[in-house]
Amino acid sequence: MAFRLPPRKASLIAGAAALVAAAGVVFVPEFASAGAPDGKSSSAAALSCWAIKQDYPKSVTGLFWLKTPRMTSAQQFYCDMTTDGGGWVLVGRGRESWNFHYAGQSSASNVRNTPSGTAAFAPATVPGDTINGLFNGGEIDGVRLRRAENTGGTSWQDVQLKYKNLADWSWTFDGGLPLESASFDGTPYSGGYTDKVGSTSSLRPYNYVSTVKDANNSYKKGFAYGSGVSSGSTSASSYLYRASSKGQSIPFTQVYIRPKITASTGGPAPATPKLLSGKTSSSPWGVTGVVGGGTGEENIEVHALGVVGTTLYVGGKFQYVQKGASPAAGQKVEQSYLAAFDTTTGEWKTGFRPKLDGMVWAIKGTSDKLFVSGDFTNVNGVANTGGVAALDLKTGAPVSTWKASLIRGSGTARGRAMDIQDGWLYVGGTFDHIKGGTTIAKSPFWVGGAARVKVTDGTPDTTWNPFFDAGVYSLDASSKGDRVYFGGRMKHMGKQKDVAVNDFAIVSAAAPGGHISGLGDTKWIPSISDPDKPYRNTILEVGDRVWMGGSEHDIQVYDRDFNNKIGGNLARSGGDFQSSVEINGVLYAGSHGFDFDYTDGWTYPDPKTGGYSNVHRLNMVGAWNAQTGKYLPNWNPIFASRAGNGVWALVKDNNGCMWAGGDLKSGSWTGSAYQWLGGFGRFCP
Repeated sequence: MAFRLPPRKASLIAGAAALVAAAGVVFVPEFASAGAPDGKSSSAAALSCWAIKQDYPKSVTGLFWLKTPRMTSAQQFYCDMTTDGGGWVLVGRGRESWNFHYAGQSSASNVRNTPSGTAAFAPATVPGDTINGLFNGGEIDGVRLRRAENTGGTSWQDVQLKYKNLADWSWTFDGGLPLESASFDGTPYSGGYTDKVGSTSSLRPYNYVSTVKDANNSYKKGFAYGSGVSSGSTSASSYLYRASSKGQSIPFTQVYIRPKITASTGGPAPATPKLLSGKTSSSPWGVTGVVGGGTGEENIEVHALGVVGTTLYVGGKFQYVQKGASPAAGQKVEQSYLAAFDTTTGEWKTGFRPKLDGMVWAIKGTSDKLFVSGDFTNVNGVANTGGVAALDLKTGAPVSTWKASLIRGSGTARGRAMDIQDGWLYVGGTFDHIKGGTTIAKSPFWVGGAARVKVTDGTPDTTWNPFFDAGVYSLDASSKGDRVYFGGRMKHMGKQKDVAVNDFAIVSAAAPGGHISGLGDTKWIPSISDPDKPYRNTILEVGDRVWMGGSEHDIQVYDRDFNNKIGGNLARSGGDFQSSVEINGVLYAGSHGFDFDYTDGWTYPDPKTGGYSNVHRLNMVGAWNAQTGKYLPNWNPIFASRAGNGVWALVKDNNGCMWAGGDLKSGSWTGSAYQWLGGFGRFCP
């Protein structure tokens, strides 16, 4: 709402201004905006530093209280009221070791209370949610960097970066936020990205910003100059940091924004789904070792997780069940491929001791059975338990009334994916025949990598047969009962290769299991040089949305009719997405991506070649609003992978926690060390 003076006061001011102007004197009304919030107290919080400068032109640089409709409460900030017309808000400062995390670094109070000087060298930043609040939901137009130019901090450079249509704040400078332009003390440059922007010419080494980590600087990040700047040291008093003679000088830098908000418009920020904690909850037991050794994605500890009641079932290629990093006698026990744990205490359930001869790829359960599928040829030596089996929930022994086997003409059959819907157990993988239940003594049923059997006894449905020409990696049977989604390396379906598909197919749940058109079968594939390379590792229907992710580092969401793509993302550095689960309106997806997620990225392997709208951090598991497809950067989990294969399984338990499995080795920092993880860990509300 605009502020207006009472008519009488306004007329007095106008009259006084006219008299003074006639005398040739410039009139500056001290109380031209009297009554407008001046930001000097929380009760007088202003909409922006810019608004304060407009209403009170003589305002000097210092601390002010601000609050917009998008902020839940008034907060105090350091405002630069001098540079380029003033109105700048300090949101970060520091020398080296910036982490560029959305949730902030150190504390906002350190930013405002210690804006400069050697005491400000340890980076501190304002959280991204707060910065979005300062912009009141508006577009993020750009930032200003004030960088020290010499070791004594007596000379400074002003850098202004104008973003390209950045809708939400990101601290991920090192990921390469897209820019319209940049300027260094007024010298302009067009385009570029925040990871490396400006001139690479040795003639202008100061007109350059690099935010990427560098081995020559002990992998510490900041807003570095070009290689031609040779000043700096590790001295605690030097405004330029340099770890070695080959390292780029990293100057002490202040980061400013300038939201020019002068009118109170809009309401509170839209509600967002509640995230789980990004810190792992301790669990005493885990699984270790890989049967037969080996490296790569198939030779990891955990590939499957399932929950029935208060029990977590863990499957994979692990060899041992182990308590802690340094187990005592009797606390490292050989129990290969499949084990059970209490979802509340994390204790190993010693009564569940099945014996399999091959790895487990998928787990599903009902109130009276545990279904497992994988590369095994039998469970406990029992016949007709190859590739898929139903086990007793407490002991792991095969259920005597349930029989089924997957068969492959050459090589071992593999059951890689499963789901349960309307009395059917759907199985996908690499196999060409199946038998079970009442048909166990008859000739096996000819299929192509996909089949469904009765949950009650394992009898295959011989009337339903989509018949794929290559392996299925993932499947999801819709809760609506009308369709099943399949992903993998399939190129055709039907015994005569009737329908062309590209690694993703929608199949009717009604016999005979025909193809449902909707997605154009190639539209989901990112721009790559080899169209035969992509495959789908994970597919999940959530309400009227369908999420899918896989080999091209991508995770995407469509409406259920596949008329519209709701959102898409690419990960960099590894990055294949391998699993997904929905919890409280949030889609969590696991991968072996360890650095960045590119919103709207659509070119693989380099998102920059095709454009993207934002960049945020990604550490193996990302989080998205399951309905809108919006990336939720506040989810930044703390855990580590043993061999870089990442997270291959996600599941929700009865406590509302999410368990993540793969080749995980450590979790969050607790006390004086990182938590030990044996293949899997959990994140709770």
